[in-house]
Amino acid sequence: MNPPYGQERRGRESCGSAKYHYLSYGLSLVSELELPELTPAQTCVEPDIEILTPGQLGPLEEESETWPCLELSGERCQILVQGIGRYRIEQGRRIMVDRRVPRDPGHQVATGDVRLYLLGAALGILLHQRQCLPLHVSAVHTPAGVWAFTGESGAGKSTMAAWLHKQHGWPLVSDDVAVIEPDASEPVLHPGPPRLKLWQDALAAMAIDTSGLMRDLTRADKYHLNAQAGFRAEPKPLKVLVELERAEPDEAPSLVPLSGVEAFRVLLRALYRAELGQLFNPPARLLTTVSALASQIQVYRFRRPWSLERMDVGLGPLMQEIEASRSASPAVAAVNER
Repeated sequence: MNPPYGQERRGRESCGSAKYHYLSYGLSLVSELELPELTPAQTCVEPDIEILTPGQLGPLEEESETWPCLELSGERCQILVQGIGRYRIEQGRRIMVDRRVPRDPGHQVATGDVRLYLLGAALGILLHQRQCLPLHVSAVHTPAGVWAFTGESGAGKSTMAAWLHKQHGWPLVSDDVAVIEPDASEPVLHPGPPRLKLWQDALAAMAIDTSGLMRDLTRADKYHLNAQAGFRAEPKPLKVLVELERAEPDEAPSLVPLSGVEAFRVLLRALYRAELGQLFNPPARLLTTVSALASQIQVYRFRRPWSLERMDVGLGPLMQEIEASRSASPAVAAVNER
């Protein structure tokens, strides 16, 4: 039996002349597919991004030897997701979606599956084509400004953001991916879709009922929490990036400031699909952009034992540093509390 929250994924399979307008990553989008994950926006005559469903797409001229099912041709890129669809990404301006791909007899493709890769890999490639800096982070608006959390899969990025929001009332900024625009005078963080993805144990620790939540397409015990009321959509400067690491059970939590090469490496690890970004950004430019960001923000490494039951104790060094930063910058704190 399908879970009741599965219906929330549907959207429209075929839109004809319908146009849906959204805002995400600081960019305006017009789409021929309904994308309920994104924030609706007013009609835009000249959007930054178009998402089109033109019908069947043919092959591009060159197939990548490094990534199977990926083709390249100048400023165009095409990816094939077996049994789901083909996505052509052009010049950082448009994504064309072709759902007429070979699949097993009787296999039906949910529109949620199509959107998963559209809003993930395809849109990630487009952001790199625009020479944006997409970061794999979860972020909250603390009294000391916007703090973002990065780390390996399972490090607790989303859990950290959700916990700080629920326990302290700090607005959520973004989960999974957020973007720094290229060549900006300050590192303004533009949020992605207003949705948290949390593991079942984290939801239980925060007393959040999974009834009615969408189950993640790729993980049976992970859920999408549509928490738009908790998100602050407007872009704000990124103040701090914290790399999360799991400490040993008997190890005391520690928050260590990083600078120079160490901070630079943390930012490189935080890039979303950096291997694809190198296809559209000269390495020298990418490294220069990351280096500039490292000089504009504070970077920390936060190690803590993984214990949801003792979360408040484990967050001690982090909370102390946020309070110290707030006290050092009362003007920032006053703006954040408005």
